[in-house]
Amino acid sequence: MILCAATFLASLWASPLPGAAAADVTGPALRILAPERVWPGEAPLDAAWPGKAARSVVEATSADGERVSNVTDPTYQAYLPDPARATGAAVIIAPGGGFRFLAIRNEGVAVATWLAERGVAAFVLKYRLVQQEGPEDDIRRRFQGVPVEVQGVPGVADGIQALKRIRERAADYGIDPHRVAAIGFSAGAHVVSMMGLAPVAADRPDYVAPIYGGAFTTGDYNLPPANLPPEPGTPTEPWLAPPPKPAPGRLPPFFLAMAQDDVFVGQGVRRFYEALVAAGYRPEVHLYLRGGHGFGMTPRGSTSDHFLQEFLWWLEALGATGTAGPG
Repeated sequence: MILCAATFLASLWASPLPGAAAADVTGPALRILAPERVWPGEAPLDAAWPGKAARSVVEATSADGERVSNVTDPTYQAYLPDPARATGAAVIIAPGGGFRFLAIRNEGVAVATWLAERGVAAFVLKYRLVQQEGPEDDIRRRFQGVPVEVQGVPGVADGIQALKRIRERAADYGIDPHRVAAIGFSAGAHVVSMMGLAPVAADRPDYVAPIYGGAFTTGDYNLPPANLPPEPGTPTEPWLAPPPKPAPGRLPPFFLAMAQDDVFVGQGVRRFYEALVAAGYRPEVHLYLRGGHGFGMTPRGSTSDHFLQEFLWWLEALGATGTAGPG
């Protein structure tokens, strides 16, 4: 059941502001650990990446704690459920913000709190962003014509590295390293989608949920096939054909959700969905009547308000939370 407004607001007040003191926080239903650096040393960055500013920048959080900008040292923060309720499932959360900022509250902390209260360990990812030298920095002018996939290269690398770190420490977090999902919003949806398309299968999450977003690439996706080719003589009629055999290296299951009045990413999401289907995949898809772009955990009075419950139902149906499912 979706949290009522009072419970939702209370959960936000119980959560530390981004950038708060690095100390573990324990609550009645979850434990919030200190942030962990994604990379053991300096995060790798191509010197030619156009998102790097001419001078050093400092990470900043807005006064209301809603937005984080100029992330150059990526981290993740764990929100762990009460052990009595823990399912062993985990979700990495990538907030959106057009690679200019991270909507850390609406698409990060609130999501993590909700999941942890329902027995799912959650990890809020602060991935690297386009660097802004100040309020006067004309980001739109600087990045006119620069594809989203180029802007997001460091963020995708951060997501893959965070997944590796979390799996390595699975025992510390009380999770199953083979039941780790990644959910992302808008630009964060691109990050988790590209994690799901990682060339090395072992680098991919076990489940992927792009919310009002997808893999925003300019070229062909070139997705690996979901299934092996049918054997010679196999009936072509769908009602006579045997069940398909999964192909080696196939992608993880995908969950797509967006509002149909989203004018920003609607075409891109549909293109990604069509590419998945053409390659033989059957992603779960939720197209809400309304909700606009960036609804996240903010109630809009639409069925989009229930996207996170539906995401959790999807994980349960796949057996990710330890409940009975087809696997």
